[in-house]
Amino acid sequence: MTKKNQSTKGSYPSYGCRGFILLPCILLTSILLVVSMATLRLGHDFRTLTAGYADRLIASEAAEAALHDAHQHLTMMDDPLSLSSNDVVYEFGSVTGDSFPSGGRMQSKSPPEYQLELVSAYQHAGIVRITATGSGVLVTTRFVAQADYAIQLCPEDAAEPCQRQLRQIAWRERLND
Repeated sequence: MTKKNQSTKGSYPSYGCRGFILLPCILLTSILLVVSMATLRLGHDFRTLTAGYADRLIASEAAEAALHDAHQHLTMMDDPLSLSSNDVVYEFGSVTGDSFPSGGRMQSKSPPEYQLELVSAYQHAGIVRITATGSGVLVTTRFVAQADYAIQLCPEDAAEPCQRQLRQIAWRERLND
């Protein structure tokens, strides 16, 4: 006979660690939750960076188009070394008649603009700086590019036929102030 408080060996298994398996499961689940939240956050940050990069690329393409339009403007001018004011802002195509698609999806918000500035002038030669500004899909995204052009004009008293020379000598991105 056995006593009431005494258990016999082998009558039922001992479960001294019944709740212990719950702790590793909770720990593993919380680790997986933290890893998945970090992955989601990283994916969101990557999408934001990609969208910003694409917007900046659109703005830089608009500024490059404005530089090209300004180059055509310089070749159309009779005397590009007689620029009267540096404060005139030209919209893309206002002089050349070209058109720039803007305002649509994945297009620049507005047409690019450019300014012509006379840096230095000699008798029949000089340097003109073009500052072009392009915007991205968002109005806040701006890209400013500058290009310097050396211009060689033909003298009025030239005996031989002469052709005006225009060549780009520098290009740079101007950082926002």
